Amino acid sequence: MNLVKFEKFDQGCSQNLPGEIDKILKKAAGKEFCAIGFITTDDFYGFYLSWDYTDNIDKFSGWENGLNPDFLYQPLVDIVEACGDIDFCNPSEEKWEFAQSLLAVLEKNMKQIPDKIFQDNHFKREDILFFATMGDGDYMQEMLDTSVKMFNTPETLEAYGLLL
Repeated sequence: MNLVKFEKFDQGCSQNLPGEIDKILKKAAGKEFCAIGFITTDDFYGFYLSWDYTDNIDKFSGWENGLNPDFLYQPLVDIVEACGDIDFCNPSEEKWEFAQSLLAVLEKNMKQIPDKIFQDNHFKREDILFFATMGDGDYMQEMLDTSVKMFNTPETLEAYGLLL
């Protein structure tokens, strides 16, 4: 998929994601684990951020923490609405390709989060487990598995018991 479609979403993430991650990490002070998830709907109508201080991401649907920043919502909705050739309500190659492109944009932006944000909050980047998935839907497990591998180092995966 042409990543140019994701330009506005990418710009919003570049400008705002570091600040949102900083907010989450400030709340994680003194915790051994911090997992941060980008959760979307089955039809990709925006993301919300969720986090927890355990090493069990299988329970992410029960996490009570959440942020709904506009930069993760409206630009993504605009992209979905502009993709009239994709049926976002049913599984398809096009829908999975969209998901993979979206994950690539998130991966790029997570790697650009300044190390200083992690250090200022007494973490190393490798201490934080990042992932993206659907709250439910066609590609919930596929997005989770793919994003965990894309967004994290082998050291992080090992610390969370996720060597896949």
